[in-house]
Amino acid sequence: MAKLTLLALTIATLLALASAHKTIVTTVVEEDEIFDTTNPSSQQQQQQHCGRHLQGQQLRQCQTHLQEQNPSQQQQTLQQCCQELRNIDQQCQCRAVKKIFGEVQEQQQQQTGPFGSQQTQRLKQKAENLPNQCNLQTRRQCQIKTPGQCRQEVQGRQFNRCQRYLEQQTGSGYLQTVVSNPEEREQCCQELRNVEVECQCEAMKQVMRQAQGRQHQQQEMGEMRRMVEDLKNQCSLEVQQCQIHSGMF
Repeated sequence: MAKLTLLALTIATLLALASAHKTIVTTVVEEDEIFDTTNPSSQQQQQQHCGRHLQGQQLRQCQTHLQEQNPSQQQQTLQQCCQELRNIDQQCQCRAVKKIFGEVQEQQQQQTGPFGSQQTQRLKQKAENLPNQCNLQTRRQCQIKTPGQCRQEVQGRQFNRCQRYLEQQTGSGYLQTVVSNPEEREQCCQELRNVEVECQCEAMKQVMRQAQGRQHQQQEMGEMRRMVEDLKNQCSLEVQQCQIHSGMF
């Protein structure tokens, strides 16, 4: 009888340990929220996850660091920037760096005019160095596309959902009688979110170019330009600033 009791206690202990181990493993996987970057569906899930995670985060210390030209101040701004990046979900840190690069580039272009290739390259290199300088545990190398690379990437894309949404909103073309709905806007937003964060502004400009190719009236083009610029807010895109110049049409 004593042997049976001992055996029952041993089995119960093993079952409890197995259950606890299973709980721990499950919790870790859920908290890490690991995505398979080789799977397109998983990549899209990661983009959506990081988009939500970074939404509303300004990362001002990192912006200050990228714009800082004084060597004596750069070490201090770097430390503050690194702290900001360490507070970001590990799998979203590279996307955060790209977000910072895009925002700083847009700000400086508005202040000083279009960037030269050397200025862009220096800013790009400084941003790409952040993961190493901050000892971030990013899962992949963080390479940032230049504006020229972004233009090449989006030129081959057809943003049909965004074109449909714009035409419905302006009441032009064969969709004149169709009533716009939030689903159409969300489908357009998804097209833009599927673009790398540093290329989202260029994607919005490509949407405008494609609308221009449909030969809308000048008044409608002005209305569409305002609508496209507002997509960054409507879609909660990570790109903070994106001006579409009227000279495009």
